Amino acid sequence: MMPVVRISDAAFGDLKQLSKWLETKTPRETIDKIIGYAMSDMGLERDSEALDESSLINSGATEFDNAPGLTFTKPLSASVNGAVVQNPRWRSVLHVVIAQVKAKGFEGDRLIRELNIPARAQRYENEGFRYYPDLGISVQGQSATDVWKEIDRLARKWHIPVKIEFWWRQNLKAQYPGRRGLLRSGTN
Repeated sequence: MMPVVRISDAAFGDLKQLSKWLETKTPRETIDKIIGYAMSDMGLERDSEALDESSLINSGATEFDNAPGLTFTKPLSASVNGAVVQNPRWRSVLHVVIAQVKAKGFEGDRLIRELNIPARAQRYENEGFRYYPDLGISVQGQSATDVWKEIDRLARKWHIPVKIEFWWRQNLKAQYPGRRGLLRSGTN
């Protein structure tokens, strides 16, 4: 049973305004998103609700509607726009998604402006940046969580279907040690 929370009329009005900005449909979705942003800003990960909003699929992986904490995860398989990503890593899947955006006619500075992660329209390999000659840009390394956020954002914006199956390593700090998960984006 979910707890009931009482808020003032003014707070509910604010919540309705925020729901428009956050593009949410219900107060619950709005509150979940606000909490998610706040926890992300503080470097915290959600752990209890992620499984409530998910379903177990045939491979034994849990499919998540909202991304769980991805620290200590490793992609097992991935596809972008129906093509399998060989030896997937979080950054390699992002690389393929960025290549899909580039194929839509974005290059150099225009491509950089489409990204919400640190990137440069030139060869730059300091401060955690990695140069991708096929893209003509350098992209700074990100955490798995931040990489997924950018993959998800680009996939939704450009309608690029992405599917990643992953597992949490056997680490006490992992959200679900030893379990498998599945994330999809860009399909609606």
